[in-house]
Amino acid sequence: MKALFRCEVEYLPSPHLMQAYAGFFDLQKKGIVDLHIYPKKNGNIRESIFSATVNGKYSVVYDALDGICWIPEDRQQNLLYFQKQCNVDFYFKRSFDKELLDYAPAGCKVFPLGLNYPFRPEKNLLFLYPTAKGKIRYFFESNNWVRKALHKPMYVYAKDFEHYPLRHNEDKILFIARLWNPKEATTEEAREERHQMNQLRVEYIQACKRHFGRLFTGGLTADSFTNKYHSAWVLPAHLTDRHAYLTCMKEHSICIATAGLHSSIPWKVGEFVAASRAIVSEPMHFDVPGNFAPDRNYLMFENSDQLLLQIERLLKNKDQLLRLMQHNFQYYHNFLRPDMLVLNSLRTVVHNGE
Repeated sequence: MKALFRCEVEYLPSPHLMQAYAGFFDLQKKGIVDLHIYPKKNGNIRESIFSATVNGKYSVVYDALDGICWIPEDRQQNLLYFQKQCNVDFYFKRSFDKELLDYAPAGCKVFPLGLNYPFRPEKNLLFLYPTAKGKIRYFFESNNWVRKALHKPMYVYAKDFEHYPLRHNEDKILFIARLWNPKEATTEEAREERHQMNQLRVEYIQACKRHFGRLFTGGLTADSFTNKYHSAWVLPAHLTDRHAYLTCMKEHSICIATAGLHSSIPWKVGEFVAASRAIVSEPMHFDVPGNFAPDRNYLMFENSDQLLLQIERLLKNKDQLLRLMQHNFQYYHNFLRPDMLVLNSLRTVVHNGE
C-alpha cells in the first residue's frame, strides 16, 4: 500500500513531544506515513516545538508548550510574538486558545493539537544520534535494564496507560500531585501562580482525606521543596514510582486533576483519559480537538466544596460515573491515542490546504 502522507519531521528529545513522535512512528509502521525524521539543529529540549513538512508542500509546526508562553513576557507580548515569528502554513498548538486565531500570521491556519501526556515511543531511536558518543549515551539512557540497575525511573509506553472503562466493586478516589518552588519562577506573576497552585493542591488533599477517609488515596510527590514545607503529605516512593503509579491509577475509578503551569491542561488529564477513568477537574482553559467537554468527559470544580460535591455525585450515581469512563475511552481511541492524534492533524492539513 502506498503511504497516504510523506512527512519530513524534526526530532527534539523533549518529553512533551514524545507523544507526537510516537504517533508518527505508529503511522509509519502501519504504512500510512512515509516518514523521514532528522535531528533538530540547535534545538533546546525545553522549547517543546518541532517543525514538519507534509507532502512536500505544507509547512507545519507541532507545539506542546504549557500555555501561551514562547517568551518570558505577558500574554499580549506573547501573542504579538506569535504573530510576527510563527510564519508557517499550519500551527498545531497543545494550549490552544481561540484568541490565537486573531493573531495568526497571514496564511497560517491554527488548530488545537490535543491533550498531552508523557511516555516513550516504542522505537529504537539510535539512528538519530550520529556520533559514537551520542549512540552510547542514548543506549544507557534508553535501556530500562540499565536504568533499573542505576536506580533511575523506568520508561513507560502508551500501552502502559491504556485501560478499559471498568468500575471497581468499591469506587475509590485518587489525587497525586506535585508542588512547584515559587523561587524558581522568573516573574512575580509566575511566582504567585505557583504559590496559589501549591496552596490549592494541599487544600484539596486535606479536604478529600477528611471527607472520604480510606476511599481516598492522595498526597504529594517528594522533592526538596515539598519535603521542606509539606512533608506531612509526601507519599512513599512505592506509590509515586511511575509503574506503581499507573497500577494505582487503574485501581481508582475517580481521578482528580488541577490546572498546570501557565493554566495549561496538565499531563494527568491525558493519562486519566488514556486509562478511561472518571475525571473531576478544575476548569480547563484551553481547547482540544473533538467532543471533549464538561459533564461528558469530566465534572468541573472551582473550590474544595465543589470538589467534594462532584465526587459525591459520582459515588452516588454509578451510571454517570461509568458514562464518563466510556466517553473517555471513546475519546482516547478517536483523538488522543498517538497515531490518531497525528493522523487527525495530517487530515486537517490536507483538508484545509490550498
